[in-house]
Amino acid sequence: MLRDQGRRLTAVHFQRDAERRIEAIQYTAFDRLSVVDIIEAFYAGSELVERREFRTFTGPLMQRFQGVQMLGWAPLVAEEERTAHEQAVRKDGFSSYGITERDDRGRYVPAGKRAEYCPILFVEPFEKYKSKLGFDLCSYPACRAATERAMATGRQSAAICSPTGEDATNDKLLYVVAPIRNVGASADHPQTAGFVFGVFDISTIVEAALHSFTPVGIDVRIRDFSDAGIGPLICIRPSPLRAPGEATEPIPDPSELSAAGMRVTSLIDVVDRLVEIECVPLEAYLAQHRTWGPILVLPTGLLITALLVGLLFLLTGRTARVRRLVAQRTQELRASEQRFRRLVDSAGDAFFLFDKKRRFLDVNKQACDSLGYTREELLIMRVSDIDVYFTTGNLSQHGNRSDDEYPVTFEGIHRRKDGTTFPVEIRLTSFYMGNERLLFGLARDVTDRKLAEEKLHEEQRLLREMLDLQEQDRKLVSYEIHDGLAQQLTGVLFKFQSIENLLDRDPDAARKMFDAAVGLLREAMAETRRLIGGLRPPVLDKSGIVAAVEDLISGYRQHDGPEIEFVHNLEPQRFTLPLEIAVFRIVQESLTNACRHSRSKKVRVELGLSGDRVLIDVRDWGVGFDTEKDQSGHFGLRGLRERARLLGGSAEIESSPEHGTHVHVELPLLPPIENGTASGSRQNNA
Repeated sequence: MLRDQGRRLTAVHFQRDAERRIEAIQYTAFDRLSVVDIIEAFYAGSELVERREFRTFTGPLMQRFQGVQMLGWAPLVAEEERTAHEQAVRKDGFSSYGITERDDRGRYVPAGKRAEYCPILFVEPFEKYKSKLGFDLCSYPACRAATERAMATGRQSAAICSPTGEDATNDKLLYVVAPIRNVGASADHPQTAGFVFGVFDISTIVEAALHSFTPVGIDVRIRDFSDAGIGPLICIRPSPLRAPGEATEPIPDPSELSAAGMRVTSLIDVVDRLVEIECVPLEAYLAQHRTWGPILVLPTGLLITALLVGLLFLLTGRTARVRRLVAQRTQELRASEQRFRRLVDSAGDAFFLFDKKRRFLDVNKQACDSLGYTREELLIMRVSDIDVYFTTGNLSQHGNRSDDEYPVTFEGIHRRKDGTTFPVEIRLTSFYMGNERLLFGLARDVTDRKLAEEKLHEEQRLLREMLDLQEQDRKLVSYEIHDGLAQQLTGVLFKFQSIENLLDRDPDAARKMFDAAVGLLREAMAETRRLIGGLRPPVLDKSGIVAAVEDLISGYRQHDGPEIEFVHNLEPQRFTLPLEIAVFRIVQESLTNACRHSRSKKVRVELGLSGDRVLIDVRDWGVGFDTEKDQSGHFGLRGLRERARLLGGSAEIESSPEHGTHVHVELPLLPPIENGTASGSRQNNA
């Protein structure tokens, strides 16, 4: 009875020590492997990652995460793109670059022809692995299998191997690869641009997890259980108490250890692989916890009774200590739960935990704040109460996936308590608590990101429209030069050629021909000045914005049009050239629209200076237009707003049918140009 009690106590101690080591290994492994998630998120948030950016981003990660042997990026290159890809990289400074594979003798040779390649393009640390640039990951069977799984599922995949086929250590290396999709790809039409990958030294990760534990005589073995049956050993971490050169096989029989509770195993998921962590005690551990009481029992009844009483007190005390340790562990777990609750409540994303019936089991403070409900209100609700598309897709579909398809990220729309909605990005994963399957979701409010994307699309569309308008202006100028100035110069050329023939035969006719040619030259010069004035009025550089606007209005008054009133309170001072050009173009565009489209009998142009801002007002009392309708064809008004925005100002256009149009623009005064005054810069430009 005493021996059995001692073995049970030893088993309790060993169970506790083994579980602590397994938890430490699991936490450290997930912490190290998160570097692939970080790089994957870096690629997802960037349209183009260059080599220098990759090195700058991954350098601190490799210093922070011990056990990371290699980080890299391998684009997906089709066979027809191979030559162009190799030439582009060579132009980038790698003259000997090429897509390679390893032959039977371990040499790097040009890769054989296949449909697609995954050559290593970025790799860190660069100086150590730069010889691996161009190596095709798909040429190595284990890496190819992991890469194909990642491409098929769209999630991370792993293999126990070295990506280049080189493994100089007894322990194995863990290869983790994550697919990166092209911009614009969707779940229905995935387009893989390439893969980020990491190579991790399993033995280094295990050593980092266990280095803080006091050596007590426990061996740790790790096996790969991803395939059917017992997998191979991928890492052995013998206890530091073992003698140098001592065999790492357990001294007692493993079956006996398991029967006595002296062999603890745990299965964990590492990316998409199943790994078993096994803890086995040494004889030194068993001897340390073995009690010698039963051996000292004497034949005499009194001595036996005394010894039994003493041993019972001893074992009772040890049991009490174990119970105290269990109570302490329970208290620590409760404290950890409280810390976890504080951590979850301080997270920036909304946290949701729900069961298979889609009933909320737990939420954090951010979820309550974003939805406008209290925690008690949410815990009696279902997912369908807050998810707009629950019955038609998104969360309803993703919540019914199989376990191996998680985690999954998708977008949805949540409904607040007041009925308003907002877009969210949801990351969903599943796990089991007992026999019940639960779903864990993180929802991030992406309203700002959506607004930024819409603004970017609007800016791009405006840029395209402005470029089209610029091209139209160039085309009009070319037509005017061809139909006007070119024709006049051609006429002058013909007349001068005719003068040469008439000079001897008919001097009077030659003289008339010469006068006609001179007249055409004068007309050509006038046409040239008109074209130059349309592109950039010389009076703007010479006399300033007031004179330029007066000259512009004078040109409009020469044609049949509305009465134009010009009012200003600008002193005879000059502004910087960019500001004067902007004021002139805004007045020109506004005045052109008023004269061409408003059908107003009067137009008023007013320039003013208020503090450090220039004020521009152009008003007509014509037909007006509806500002709420689509203005995609009004390039001038869009250009006017964009010009004001680029200079840090604002533009307001007020109009309604039959009530005229009012354009009000405010521009800040610009500082003088460096290394010279504004007037000096004008003279240089002139």
